[in-house]
Amino acid sequence: MLHVIDPELCIDCGACGVVCPDEAIYDNQGNLCENLKASARPVAMVDLQSCVGCEWCVWACPFDALKMVTLTDGHHFEISEVITKKCVGCTLCELDCPYDAIHIFRGDSEQAEAQRERNARFAEETGIATGPTKDEDEEQAA
Repeated sequence: MLHVIDPELCIDCGACGVVCPDEAIYDNQGNLCENLKASARPVAMVDLQSCVGCEWCVWACPFDALKMVTLTDGHHFEISEVITKKCVGCTLCELDCPYDAIHIFRGDSEQAEAQRERNARFAEETGIATGPTKDEDEEQAA
């Protein structure tokens, strides 16, 4: 079956090239998109210390991959949480966030691991519950 990408609907996020098993998709510069395993695919990560709950990222996401959640009963506002299974790493949320509180990292990168550790430290210091761990993310991606 031949799949055709409608240029009118394309947001040039590169998600199709990352998952194409036949390596048949090229970017705007004519370079072949790198096919990545699920654990290495780009994904949005919220910085718990920086998110103020403005919801700009939720509104920007065309894949409904973000939602607002309450961390604890005592927390005074909701923050954004990534629905990992839906996130394609398109960067629209990162571009729209006025607080630099959400970033796109390759799932297997040092930056992603550093953000997970930063969020875990923040959660431990403040006593809040956080989203899925790396292991849970990998289970969801499998």
